[in-house]
Amino acid sequence: MSWERIPGSGIKKCRESSSKSGGGGYGRIFLASALMLLPSLSQAASTNPSSPPAVTPEKNLEELVWLGEVDQLDRLERSAARLVQQNPYSAYGHYLLAELYLKAFKQSPSQLRYLKQASELGQQAVELSPHEEYGYIVSAQVLDLMGYTENALSVLEGDGKIPVRQSWRVDFMRGQLLTGQSPESTVLKHFERSLKKDATAQNIVIPYVIATMQSHTTGDTLIGDLRSWRERYPHHLFDLSLAIALSDNQKYQEAHQIYAQLQKTQPQLTEVFINDAIILYTHLNKPNEAQKILANVLTYEGLDQARTVMIKAHLARLQLEHGKKYDEARRLFAEAISAAKNPLEWVAFSHKAYERNQRLMDFVALLDDLRPALSGTSYLYALQGEVLSERLSLHERAIESFSAAILLDPERSEFLNGLGLTYYRMHQLDKALATFNEASKIDPQDATARYNEACVLAILGRTNEALGSLKAAIGLDPRLQQTARLDKDFTSLRVTEQFQSLTNVVPVTAGRP
Repeated sequence: MSWERIPGSGIKKCRESSSKSGGGGYGRIFLASALMLLPSLSQAASTNPSSPPAVTPEKNLEELVWLGEVDQLDRLERSAARLVQQNPYSAYGHYLLAELYLKAFKQSPSQLRYLKQASELGQQAVELSPHEEYGYIVSAQVLDLMGYTENALSVLEGDGKIPVRQSWRVDFMRGQLLTGQSPESTVLKHFERSLKKDATAQNIVIPYVIATMQSHTTGDTLIGDLRSWRERYPHHLFDLSLAIALSDNQKYQEAHQIYAQLQKTQPQLTEVFINDAIILYTHLNKPNEAQKILANVLTYEGLDQARTVMIKAHLARLQLEHGKKYDEARRLFAEAISAAKNPLEWVAFSHKAYERNQRLMDFVALLDDLRPALSGTSYLYALQGEVLSERLSLHERAIESFSAAILLDPERSEFLNGLGLTYYRMHQLDKALATFNEASKIDPQDATARYNEACVLAILGRTNEALGSLKAAIGLDPRLQQTARLDKDFTSLRVTEQFQSLTNVVPVTAGRP
């Protein structure tokens, strides 16, 4: 019998919230290779990155324009527009405003008006200051977005008559334009040239350096590269990324040492404290120290929602595993999941914690607690049914949960598979078969449903029908050949030539050595 697991402990984890090597599972804060994740690690001046100050110095405004999150666009647009209003001849102000429109276009590519506005602002910046790089930076990006990367690179040189100031921004933009077009070494060379220029905004350039390295190297190679750049260009983002890379490679004590130093020099970086706390309790056997750190960070004024959720979830796990305060753990998990933007990932995190600590009845109760906050979420009922039937053998309750999930979302064949498996475990084979048949009707491409049909049909002695369903299942998913070879439900079929052919089993003949 095969079970296509309902997304529970198997939910795909994004890099921001998981680690391939540990570090506490969900909740590690990463400087990811995806540039969309750069803002949360670059705005070191505030514990609340989603709330930029009302009056921002120009350099800090440029950093926020490049690295700000989507929900900041309106505020940043007002700040940039104010610069243009104060000085209509400011090419720099036009450049910042254009960058915001480019960011808006990348978020909503169907809104061509953003690209048009950015292009017009870039041209105005060129006309206002033809020697300055600002307008050319914008024009290059517009051309690149239109598919003319070579032209974009040429624009950065100027029009051939008027030389363009080759500031750090130009080298930085060359690196961006060449990303994906040229070798990593070439891209990094341009980023390094940018870092060597006067008045470089390191907070803008360094995240792209790190993202480039992370997308091409891993393990000891990445660690070595980060150490090298860190020595040449000391910056807390290199420190943070190195600590993360060390943790990924199970060098937890070294990572902890870097985090401990960063806590002294960069006390405003909440991710440093959170990452360190997770290492302390998951790998260095210091749960009390970890709990103290997390509880302290939770009191920070202006702490954003994502970090609040993360901290509460890990505090819940600490209470579950080390404090043995099960009611408190359940309360904290419920608060974290109810407030999360991605609640199902944190449900999976709690599921794994309860499973590891053999407290699955508490997890079932947690799912009950979550229903008011996540009303109408069929997944919660289906996951509860899976746990009740597969792990706790409480099949009657599982039937209720799966039935509720199917009522809410009747087109999910995996929910019907879960219900069918519950009947199977109860030896109610006719009901199990009818349920798997229904799953196959809903999704004819569901290989698991066809396979499970074959299992029940084989047990019922309906050999030809079983072989037909098995053939269909393997046709949809050839990996089921191996599953079928070992499945005890097919004991009665193994002697048939058709089963041996379907599963590629070589028959044993007399006289063969």
